[in-house]
Amino acid sequence: MTTTAGRQGNGTKPREQKLAFYHPTAAGNGVAFQIEPRVNRREGDRYNCFFFEMAAQKASPEREGEKRAFAAFDWENKLTVKMDFGDICEMLLVLEGKQDRIGGQKNGLYHDTEKANTVISFGRIPEKSGYSFGLSRKEKENGQITRLTIGLSEAEAIGLRCIIQAGLFFVTFHGHLFPAAEG
Repeated sequence: MTTTAGRQGNGTKPREQKLAFYHPTAAGNGVAFQIEPRVNRREGDRYNCFFFEMAAQKASPEREGEKRAFAAFDWENKLTVKMDFGDICEMLLVLEGKQDRIGGQKNGLYHDTEKANTVISFGRIPEKSGYSFGLSRKEKENGQITRLTIGLSEAEAIGLRCIIQAGLFFVTFHGHLFPAAEG
């Protein structure tokens, strides 16, 4: 299931808008994936990029008579990665069929922060007619490793390509388009 989320707060300013892919399983081992463009904000180095977030499923969908409980995802312990112009261009190489996976011959893209190292993987899965996106994060403090991977169908990949391709313009040339948002 793919959704977009965008809500108005108290009527004064719009909240974040995210593209979300929810892939729950009956076994409870599904994954959700969200993409949010961050454009022209006053948040230090956390703007003019895309944020990709992944969360593991924490509860299976249930049905009790007429009542239905949807799957729940662990957004409190999500994995987050900031994707800049170069990272998005690497994804577009894959989505446009010019490369099999991001990073070329490497095993993905490597991001290093104060607290953790993250490897971003994205590639075509020909035998499944789709794509795989994954984040693997290793905490520097305790060495704990968390890996999440989600499969995307051809249709989801086309939508993803269109969104990041269009968004790349706004991430790059934001200053000419909008005044910076407060807070």
